Amino acid sequence: MKPLLIIFLFSISSCFGQNYSLNDFEECKIPEMDSKEWYDFNHSSNKEFIFTLESGKIKISKHKNEASVEYDIPNGKLIGIDMGEFGGGLYYRPKDSTKIYYVNGKNGKDIKPRWFGGLMTNETDPINKVLKDSKLLKSGNVKFIFGIKDSIYLLGGLSHMALNSGGLYTINFKDNNFLISGALNLEDAPSAMSIYKDCIYLAGNKGFYVIDKNLKLKTIFDNLFWYGLYPASVLVIDKENVFVTIRGGYVKINPEKKTIKLYKAK
Repeated sequence: MKPLLIIFLFSISSCFGQNYSLNDFEECKIPEMDSKEWYDFNHSSNKEFIFTLESGKIKISKHKNEASVEYDIPNGKLIGIDMGEFGGGLYYRPKDSTKIYYVNGKNGKDIKPRWFGGLMTNETDPINKVLKDSKLLKSGNVKFIFGIKDSIYLLGGLSHMALNSGGLYTINFKDNNFLISGALNLEDAPSAMSIYKDCIYLAGNKGFYVIDKNLKLKTIFDNLFWYGLYPASVLVIDKENVFVTIRGGYVKINPEKKTIKLYKAK
């Protein structure tokens, strides 16, 4: 039995301990939507990656989909939920649950989920543990919660069947009083993003955009081939070198010159 055990342990190490580099990808032609080449990417669910920058070098790791994000504030924690067509919302887990909280002047206990904002889950769903002792602030799918300088933002949306839209919101709070307001409407659901010099580099389900410091949207590419290829991460090296990982590979974008190259995982 020992030789079999050794082989089994080696297999686990090979699956979960593999290191990746850009040499594991090769440049290829950008496919037409719904072509055989496009479906090759679409069916590569075992080849989904996240790019990050560590010590000036690109680190490549396997992508793991998360349905929740968290952001700490002085009085507690903001929790964003995105379960696609099964609902989502912005929630608040206060440090002191006895205090009354208000959202845009409305008592928090009166905040009810909309039909699209309610969570369609069963009692055993792990998301219930994430939301334990939390209170709803806003319905709708929340993909990201992040800070730029002294402001907190929420990015969310939904892409399902004929629906594909999103929005950027500002979150202001003092004590247990929250003011949530729309800052920018998007005709695309956010999928991945990165902040570079206070600008938001955003990969949507069908396009790539830059939101500048004044929250003005610049469309770099629209109706891209990657619709249905699930962008997972955005890595900005500088204004002319941006990497977007998608199912089956990654895309290198120059937003200044509006050029794009596709690389497929070997």
